[in-house]
Amino acid sequence: MAFDLPSAVDVLVVGGGPAGLSAATWLGRYQRSTVVVDAGQQRNLSAEFAHGLLGRDPTTPGELLAEARAGLEQYPQVVLHHGRATALRRDEGGLFHATVDGAEISAERVVLATGVRDQVPEVAGFADHYGIDVHHCPACDGYAARGQLVIILGSGMHVPAYAAELLDWADSVRVVTGTTEPAFDEEQRAVLADYGVEVVDGVAEALIGAPGALAGVQLADGELVEGDKVFFSYAHHPTNDLARQLGCELDHEGGIAVNGFQLTSVDGVYAAGDITAGLQLVPIAIGKGAAAGGAPDHWGGPRPGPADALVHSALTTTSGQRRNILLLERRGDTIGMITGL
Repeated sequence: MAFDLPSAVDVLVVGGGPAGLSAATWLGRYQRSTVVVDAGQQRNLSAEFAHGLLGRDPTTPGELLAEARAGLEQYPQVVLHHGRATALRRDEGGLFHATVDGAEISAERVVLATGVRDQVPEVAGFADHYGIDVHHCPACDGYAARGQLVIILGSGMHVPAYAAELLDWADSVRVVTGTTEPAFDEEQRAVLADYGVEVVDGVAEALIGAPGALAGVQLADGELVEGDKVFFSYAHHPTNDLARQLGCELDHEGGIAVNGFQLTSVDGVYAAGDITAGLQLVPIAIGKGAAAGGAPDHWGGPRPGPADALVHSALTTTSGQRRNILLLERRGDTIGMITGL
């Protein structure tokens, strides 16, 4: 792995989190010259641990990133650059041009692994508690809340369903709505009540207790809502500026739409990780990154290996399922196959 910024590469990876580093790993294995631009804004950096990774549960986000970066050192074609990509365009010939910290880099392919940004609660003590006893992801950290009193901070019609998810682990769940006016409609309140979820209409002001020993949330009127853990859900903002500049199709939440090979609506542009639809978990981001990292080779273009051609066809199985089949040919003989629904 190198650190000098080249002017032209095979693939530009924007995002140095689990998805981007996973893509870069596989691009390195395919001997693709690659630049990874890492702005250092990984979503889970504040988390105490990352869970659910096969063979290494738990690990810290910092350890995971450090080991992934160290793993890239075996691939001299991969350059890791700590900085920002602020502009990205495609010329008439299909070549991509990115502005990275004021310099221009051209690339044959692009992998966008830019992630999302979470809107956090404006309460005193948040920074001290975040990642320890305040979390945003039930699937990631719900297990740590098993048997405990959980407080939900959030606004929006999605919050009742978000709160109900925590019932898989928590002993009890209370929702603090962030407003003194009644939140949610009567039907939602009735469903929550059926599940024993209390709704507290009030504005959270401060987290009470030391990090790791949370006592509860103090409201603006002085009331203390007791709890051991806090989960919050306000809004999640996809980092899709570069995708918009390229004209990539976005879904209704602003994520980048991709096919089964992580290819976007723009030829040569792939996306992986939380910026795409689906479960937002580190192991899944790693898998999507691996798919995106291999995909630029599977879909053709200049390649350093001996393959002469890549034939893409679609077949229908006897069960009626349509499968994409990639046939890798060398000197007219089929030597490999990659399939995906």
